[in-house]
Amino acid sequence: MNTIEELWSQRAKDYWSRAIRYLRLIGNSGFLFTIYLSIIAGSYYYSELLKWLPEWFPAALFLAAITAVFVTKSPLRTFLKSADVVFLSPIEGKLQAYFRFSFFYSFIVQSFVITFVIVLLTPMYRHFIVDDASSLIFVIVVLLISKGWNLIVQWEEARLLFLGIRQAHTLMRFVVNLTLTYFLFSGASIYFIVALVIMKGLLLLLYYQHLKQQHSLKWEVLIEVEERMVMFFYRIANMFTDVPKLSTKVKQRKFWSSIPNLLTFNQTSTFPYLFLKSFIRANDYFGIYIRLTIVAIVFLFYVQIDYGRIFVALLFLYMSALQLSTLMKHHNLNLWIDLYPIDVEVRKKAFSSVVFSLLLIKVSIFTLFTFLATNLTEALFVLVLGFVFSYLYSYFYMNKTSQS
Repeated sequence: MNTIEELWSQRAKDYWSRAIRYLRLIGNSGFLFTIYLSIIAGSYYYSELLKWLPEWFPAALFLAAITAVFVTKSPLRTFLKSADVVFLSPIEGKLQAYFRFSFFYSFIVQSFVITFVIVLLTPMYRHFIVDDASSLIFVIVVLLISKGWNLIVQWEEARLLFLGIRQAHTLMRFVVNLTLTYFLFSGASIYFIVALVIMKGLLLLLYYQHLKQQHSLKWEVLIEVEERMVMFFYRIANMFTDVPKLSTKVKQRKFWSSIPNLLTFNQTSTFPYLFLKSFIRANDYFGIYIRLTIVAIVFLFYVQIDYGRIFVALLFLYMSALQLSTLMKHHNLNLWIDLYPIDVEVRKKAFSSVVFSLLLIKVSIFTLFTFLATNLTEALFVLVLGFVFSYLYSYFYMNKTSQS
């Protein structure tokens, strides 16, 4: 094994040694129990959802759109670091083996993801399209071939300098992939599918090879893609433990950022203001909070079993509470926080009040939509149980975990 191959292997090993430590912490938390409950409940409601969907539901288009997204999104995992711009870019011509390892690694990992997605979609496929295992195997094979094509062409697209041009290429690939997947799920003639695969091959040979000859590798783009994937995993791990390497991204959000300004201007409002600002602007706390709320609302309307909406509301409330609990650690590495002349206990109470307020907003939303979907009795259960859970989690469980 030469030095370049050893470099890739060592970097992959270093990453997974860190990742496994975080995965163990996640596994030892109560999160796995939540997943088990979600799988049990989801399997039941999935079958109920299929019965509830009308015959005219555009299943082929829905399946095509979902799979096209996963096929199109094909970043290459390179394990590059920021210093490589200086130390590796001068020997770019000798790194073919390094990037070849990256391609096969990315293809294997993303192939598992594609297969997992198809397994999840299999009940809908067999319910609406055709109840035939052999045709499903053919679908998986074509999707994996398409995944390999997307990995190669997205790698070549990283040579383009401007983000807008790269996004336009991604959109073009999505349209091509959507067409292919729609042919697969709509039962189109195999000749159409073969023709589209051949067209993708010609695009690779004629257009993307030309792109490769005209543009050099953009190391800054490759490193940005790698750091984005690493930070995605670290943000998940940060929900369960401190992740020192987690970098912070700040978004403006002018409208929502003005909400903390409504707090009283005094010393006791310092940390509520700070935590609210961080929740709205930093990383993706706000985005995940909104997405979980939207998904929960959809489930509240789909669930048909008696008092099943109560379970859904409490489950998503718990998931949101887990996500919000990481906000406490967001400023741990900022030394200037310790300069504030405010007691640690006051800081903890401020965090508990912010989490409690955010959870109460969700409880109110879940109560409203439960009432719209069913009746007042079930809505009152959601309101009372949600309030009790939010209070106990914010003021008892959070204080207990922060002391441990």
